[in-house]
Amino acid sequence: MKNSFFLVIPAQQKNPTRLKEFEAKALQHWIAELPTANPGLATRLLHDFLIDFNAVEMKIQLRLDALELLSSSVHDIEDYLRSRLIKAGFPKEDNDKKILSILVSIEKEFTLGYWMVLKELTKRDVGWFQGKNAALAIQRCIKGLSSIVVSHFIMGMPIPDWVWIDLHSLYSLSVTIKNSTTKVPNDVSQPSKASSPEECYRQILLLSLADPTGLMQKEILLVYNYIETVGSLIALKKEPVSGQQIQCIVLTDEDKAPQYQFEVSTKNESLMLYLDFTKLFKALKQKEKLINAVEARFSSMHVLRSDIGKPSAELLDYLEQRWMGVDLQGVPFFSDRTDRYIAVGLEATHELQNALESADERDMEFLVQSASDRLLSGIFNKTGVLSVGSLVSFRKTDSPEHKRSLGIVNKVIVDKQSGRINFGMQLLAHQSIAVTYGPLDTSGKDIPQKGLFYSARELECEKNYIITDSFMLKDDDVVRMFMNNEDFPVALNNRKNVGLGYWQFECRRVAEKSKPMPAQAKKGYDFI
Repeated sequence: MKNSFFLVIPAQQKNPTRLKEFEAKALQHWIAELPTANPGLATRLLHDFLIDFNAVEMKIQLRLDALELLSSSVHDIEDYLRSRLIKAGFPKEDNDKKILSILVSIEKEFTLGYWMVLKELTKRDVGWFQGKNAALAIQRCIKGLSSIVVSHFIMGMPIPDWVWIDLHSLYSLSVTIKNSTTKVPNDVSQPSKASSPEECYRQILLLSLADPTGLMQKEILLVYNYIETVGSLIALKKEPVSGQQIQCIVLTDEDKAPQYQFEVSTKNESLMLYLDFTKLFKALKQKEKLINAVEARFSSMHVLRSDIGKPSAELLDYLEQRWMGVDLQGVPFFSDRTDRYIAVGLEATHELQNALESADERDMEFLVQSASDRLLSGIFNKTGVLSVGSLVSFRKTDSPEHKRSLGIVNKVIVDKQSGRINFGMQLLAHQSIAVTYGPLDTSGKDIPQKGLFYSARELECEKNYIITDSFMLKDDDVVRMFMNNEDFPVALNNRKNVGLGYWQFECRRVAEKSKPMPAQAKKGYDFI
């Protein structure tokens, strides 16, 4: 690998008087003086420093040592900027796009420094750089480019040109110099955690194969970290994997992400890698050991953390399907290719299904077009309204407001050029009814809670469901439901977290408990 397509080395300035700035003592002082209480200023200072640092000619060891000293500060700012990006859904504000631009620039400049070290090392004969420096530089380059991929996944945007081919080339280089399995510490502050260039490469391949368009933004970081614990169960092979019906391939000479191969390829197999999932699929047969049984996938955007180590059962099911080569597809519900109005959230849907004609109805709906028979597409006039897991109701433009189908968004794709948001969904019901509910023995003082009621036919029988945004309700609760000018008690069962903050219950009407007649006070004999 003589050159990088993505990491272009700037013109080098010979300035020996500046080299003392990058020595350990001076650099440690500069890092200690970074205004961490003002992350905006700290980000700018670090960004400017990296650009300036990469333009100064210096010895390999000095550059490598300086980069290692800077790594903790770079990762802290990277974490902070990503936390800003995942606060709200799509579409993103212009400010978020600016944050992404700065974040990727910092990740790129930091990785570029390691590439400069690696390129100098690889000018020597192969036998000269079989040490830790070469393995460290390659591992850091792969991890740095992977960070750029992750940041774009978080924003739902396509990966920049040349990033994937550079990742493939770096891994191939690590194999050539026999350093692909050499482990180095992930961070100078955590020397106990180590990984090899191959492990870092597998990690980003698996994240890409998980189809991040079907993950919540915060789930992307959770899955990326989780892959560290299961990545060792994946092997990279030079030939097709025996017994694996769908082959997963990496075209190492092309600027493409890994992909599933459904037909026999005529391409030169020497330029292909195959991912062997045999051990992983065997481990997934005992999912109870691999899941976080406490959390539901969509229980709360704030509860879901990227450091809990294990995914929920629903998320692991999602990952298994993607890694088996099952494509994430929405319902082919839009084959007529007509425009539709959508409303996002239970509150808006409930109001539209309940309300008479009013001037505010249009403000609760967005006009979208069909991008395919499975995807809708629109330009939204509000930011942060849509995410994987959002509850959405929709209708054709010529249908009345109350005649709405119900679904959960399961895929979000951002078109960088047009700014359109393309999204698919999992259909819950062709028609829902706005209802309210409250305690069984409700009084006039109780505020009714809103819900959406619908029926679905399953295995020759029809079942009734209610969706609520209350996490307080549990299985076997009995509530009083108000629907179509009547009220009756219903028992709730089979609680399921179907969307971001939404719970579905199977509901069954039960008989009213007869109220005991109050005992009448006995009167004395009237003739005495």
